[in-house]
Amino acid sequence: MGFGALLAGAPPLFAQDVIAGASLQPAAGVRQGGAMFQVQRDGHSAYLFGTIHVGKADFYPLDAKILQAIQQSSCIALEIDPNNNQAMVPLIKKYGIYPDGKSHQKDLPPKLQKELAALLEKYGMAPDQVASLKPWLIATMLGINEYSSQGYLSQYGVDTTLANLAKKSNKRLVELETADAQLSLLGSLSYTEQVQFLQDSIDEIQDPAKAQRSLELVNLWRSGDVDGLAAMLAEMNSEDTFASKFMQRSLLDGRNPGLADGIAKLANSTNAPFVAIGMLHLVGPNSVLAILQQRGYTVTRVY
Repeated sequence: MGFGALLAGAPPLFAQDVIAGASLQPAAGVRQGGAMFQVQRDGHSAYLFGTIHVGKADFYPLDAKILQAIQQSSCIALEIDPNNNQAMVPLIKKYGIYPDGKSHQKDLPPKLQKELAALLEKYGMAPDQVASLKPWLIATMLGINEYSSQGYLSQYGVDTTLANLAKKSNKRLVELETADAQLSLLGSLSYTEQVQFLQDSIDEIQDPAKAQRSLELVNLWRSGDVDGLAAMLAEMNSEDTFASKFMQRSLLDGRNPGLADGIAKLANSTNAPFVAIGMLHLVGPNSVLAILQQRGYTVTRVY
């Protein structure tokens, strides 16, 4: 789940203020990732692009079709602004750090303590760096570090790049959600649930098949394979783990109706907005696209 969340729109906690190679120059002959749809109803339309929260420098520049849609749009809409560290830092403190500032790792089950210590060593992290963090935040950091160890970095995340591109091109940046709403989904988990969430995330990293599957998620995003992503999401949902069920129930199904509401409102009030949200929000029977179709929107894939 720690990996899947990076496509599901879990908050990009450690986004950097890096332009990540963003450019308005089109890529030459190389498919640059993602899938884009146009949704239309009653003369109103919006572009809807699926993103991933980590990446590599060679993800950019984005494809010419994506850049053209951005240029023609009146605004860029994201789940949240990943560069708004002023808002994010106090929320991380509120939801992800123990208020007493003390280490609570010894409260974890002994087996989990041992596995966590091994991964921290693998990533070159000192135990003190996570000592006061709640289990859900440790799990998120582990997922980001595992992707980083494979060369996929948060500063090259598509959301971060688009936020910087909006600033560079003087496009209005719209947030469909709030960082508080996103982080509260994780922060409101009980301690027992957070410990299980951490255990499931570590199990995923340590299982070679699941670790490979997580990397395959990036490849499927890169190739724009919507059917493949839907199949992989269904496979993850079939697993009897707390993390997989939480991802589907809370990070996807729980948020998709609100995202669809925001997109519909924006399409009705703004000329051809460019909307970019986590790719897994766009696949499956309860996806944002499925909700919009149920509401009478025509959905056409354009990239």
